[in-house]
Order: sequence, then C-alpha cells, then structure tokens
Amino acid sequence: MPRDIGILLPGSAQSASMISAVTVPGFLSADECAQLIAVAEDRGMARAGLTGGLKAGNIRSASSCWIDEDDVSWLADKMIRGLATLARQSFDYDLTGFEEGFQLLRYDGLEVDGEPDFYDWHIDIGRSGVNASRKLSLVVQLSDPSDYEGGLLEVNAAGNVEAQPRAIGCLTAFPSFVLHRVSPVTKGVRYSLAAWAHGPAFR
Repeated sequence: MPRDIGILLPGSAQSASMISAVTVPGFLSADECAQLIAVAEDRGMARAGLTGGLKAGNIRSASSCWIDEDDVSWLADKMIRGLATLARQSFDYDLTGFEEGFQLLRYDGLEVDGEPDFYDWHIDIGRSGVNASRKLSLVVQLSDPSDYEGGLLEVNAAGNVEAQPRAIGCLTAFPSFVLHRVSPVTKGVRYSLAAWAHGPAFR
C-alpha cells in the first residue's frame, strides 16, 4: 500500500537526537481509537507472527489484523500528515512513505488463557522484502491506560530502556533499527496501531 508523503529529506545521519523515541500526545482522539478497535474486532484478529511470517511464541504473543484506507478512510491521511511532521521536525531521514498497510494489535492479559501477551525485545527492520526498507516505526496507543496492566512499550535507543507514554491516542515514533518491546500484559486488554515508514537503506 504505497503512501507518497511528498517529501524526500536528504541524509540519514544517526545522531543521538535521531535515534531516540519521539512522542505526539493526542495524535488520535478517544473516538478515533474506539473506531479502530471496533474495526479490528469486526475484521477478526489472528495470532501474530514475526517479520517474514515466522512463528515464535517465546518472542511474541499477540493478535493482529491489517487494514488500509478501504477499511478506515480517514486513517491514511492522518498518518501521512503525522509522518510528514515527524520527518520535518525530528528525523532527518530519506523517506518515501508507507509501503505496507497499518497493523492493529491486541495484547490479552493473564485472565484470557492463563498466559500474558507480550512482544520481547526486537527490531522492525527485516533482512529481505518490504520489511528490509522499514526506517521509522510508529505506534499509537488505542486503549485507555485504565483498561490494562503491564503492556509497556519500552524503547532501548542508546543503552537506556525508556517506557513510553500510555495515554490513549499517543503516538510514539522511533527508528526501525532500535530495540523495543511490549512488556507482558498482566491484566485486561491492550490495543495498539503499528505502522512503518519506508525509504532507501540506511548508510
């Protein structure tokens, strides 16, 4: 699902400011988050795998589905505008846009099947195919923090693990080569949206 964001920024220097996570509070409204959760549940969610379609329950346990502009007409435009702002203000990367759909994720707590959902430490860049051109990862919190316990998005950008804000509608962006994880959800259900901006390989 190519998404031309209308910008090509020169350079790909990986300075300290460009490898840390950036947050945008209130990127989506509570109503918009609820719409996306409803779409995910209506669409049906399957157990998520790893990059390249691999399955490894000791690394990732979550449910997911993919959506595009045919499912939620307003989402693509909003994500494109958000990406353009991030690229202009925070990440001096050569970006061409979104080459994949948007992924909706659900992490269930212990009470669902006795095991908490989670996603252990990983990076989002793959070795081949469309995953190899991922450059910027974007995660939006869709659940109210009171709906679940655990489920922290943690980013290890430079040897320091930092828990990201949990507020509903908050967007967190970070380079796709940076280690990050979702800690186990011990109670309730956590929903999130994930997307990846693509571009030429880092040099």
